[in-house]
Amino acid sequence: MMDSVLKASGLSKQSLTHCAFANGPGAFTGIRIAAATVQGIAIGLGIPVVQMSTLATLAQTCLEKHAVDSILVALDARMGEVYWAMYQRDKQGLAVLQGTEMLTKLEDVVIDPIPACGAGHGWVVGGNLWIDRFPGCSNIQIDSELLPDASALLKLARQAVAEKRYVSAENTRINYLRNRVAEKPRH
Repeated sequence: MMDSVLKASGLSKQSLTHCAFANGPGAFTGIRIAAATVQGIAIGLGIPVVQMSTLATLAQTCLEKHAVDSILVALDARMGEVYWAMYQRDKQGLAVLQGTEMLTKLEDVVIDPIPACGAGHGWVVGGNLWIDRFPGCSNIQIDSELLPDASALLKLARQAVAEKRYVSAENTRINYLRNRVAEKPRH
């Protein structure tokens, strides 16, 4: 499959310098499969790995689809929680994390200032709780069906390579945010 994709793109394995993937947070099995695939390719080709946050990739996707400068990305983390983070567009048009990526109960999300756009399926968790808790959110654009896009990942990965933010295949890590997945957290 990789050979056919490279051939269709007019590329060869030797032309690849880095391998990039969205390392989470997100669906446990899917992220592990992506990490294993990327590690195998990177080890086989002897190239480094660029690890990009799924939240950052979704924020970049939102920036490219909507004419906005600030985004609150929220993904359903199950068990009554959301993965979330705030991003701002920089001068190069890239999504830059404001603060840290979080895993919290929906009612513990902190929105300050109110973003121009909300992206991700986490925005439908809890029904109207977002609007009830943050009245300013009733006026923002919400794209709860938006998914991370490979071209957005590529833009972020190119910047990461320019800044030398990559690792060897052996040092690839998954961004779980939640380390305990088998039991509901006690709050």
